[in-house]
Amino acid sequence: MNNIDRLARNMGISIGELARRIDMQPHTLRRYTRNESQPKPDLAIKIASVFGVDPAEVLGFAVAEANPLAKIPLYGSAEAGLGSDITDMDRAIDHIDRPPFLLSATNAYAVYVVGESMFPRFKSGEILYIDPALSLKRASDCIVQLADELKLTCIVKEFVKTDETHVFVRQLNPDKEISLSKTEVTSIHMVRGTYIT
Repeated sequence: MNNIDRLARNMGISIGELARRIDMQPHTLRRYTRNESQPKPDLAIKIASVFGVDPAEVLGFAVAEANPLAKIPLYGSAEAGLGSDITDMDRAIDHIDRPPFLLSATNAYAVYVVGESMFPRFKSGEILYIDPALSLKRASDCIVQLADELKLTCIVKEFVKTDETHVFVRQLNPDKEISLSKTEVTSIHMVRGTYIT
């Protein structure tokens, strides 16, 4: 249940005025205020900007620390290994603010780019936002999670393809295709966006 009607009343803004500010027909917005339909994240962001609140509050979630979806885990710390660009995934080193485009991605997470194998597309120290729900596409940027007996790690690459026994990815620097056995790959997730620190 969203909070659009309550926020509008608290701010002294009519639904008609709110609709004008977000460039929407008033009768369409009223469907949301009556909770006949729930706004998608992009609409929640527009409404939140008018009220000066977090989009999660518009959607009816508790905000800040009370909202478990307000933050996503950030993984990092470099490890020696394949291309010297392996990121430790055993435990989060921090929890960072969830970007608006990941409001509906409950399993989203972020990782630091380690190393230069994907330069100039990604730079070392850049944060990548990952949405595990997205479908893999050829030539899409991805995080490949690898497990051995001791730990879970990941590498940032470009997805090429899979077959019965291997996952094929590409790095840019130096440009080469890498073959990984499916026995060591636990998951492959798409990169949804980046944040340069």
